[in-house]
Formats: sequence, C-alpha cells, structure tokens
Amino acid sequence: MRHKIIPISKAKAKLLELIRKVSEGNAYLLTKDGEPVGALIPMEDYEALLETADVLSDPQTLKDLEKALEDEKKGKLWKRDKSGRWIKRKKHYKKAA
Repeated sequence: MRHKIIPISKAKAKLLELIRKVSEGNAYLLTKDGEPVGALIPMEDYEALLETADVLSDPQTLKDLEKALEDEKKGKLWKRDKSGRWIKRKKHYKKAA
C-alpha cells in the first residue's frame, strides 16, 4: 500500500477531497509536527489489516497455515471434484518465478 504524507492541518482543510481519493484507493499518512499520528486508508485495506491481525493473534490458525505451507512444498495438494468432494491433486505445479 503506497501512501502520501500530509499534515493534519492540510488534511482537515481537504477532508472531503481526501475521503473521495481514499475511496478510489489512495492512502494518506497523517502527521502532526512532522510525526506520524494516523492514517486514512481504503476500507478494504483496513478490513484486511484487521483480518491479518486476527490470524496472527491465533496460535492454532498460525499452526494450520504453517502445516498447509509444508504440505504445499511437499506437493500434498487437494482440490474439489465436480461433486464438491475433496480429492488429492495429481500434479504439483510450480509457480513461475
């Protein structure tokens, strides 16, 4: 996420314009006396940050993610068939670099 730095005093004067730009995907780091104090970010990014924080704070979810990554490296992949049942995937496709 890229952002522009803007002093709170300027943000206050341009709040409606900044909100419009945030809804278009822009982000702003708000400063007071040159120090960061807050941010204006798109709602989608905010929700993603909250979700990431939830995942990182749950030890069981982290263990499950680590296990899934190990399985992926070993080629132990699953997919759903046409009826929705889980089946082992026959081939392991490597990602292009």
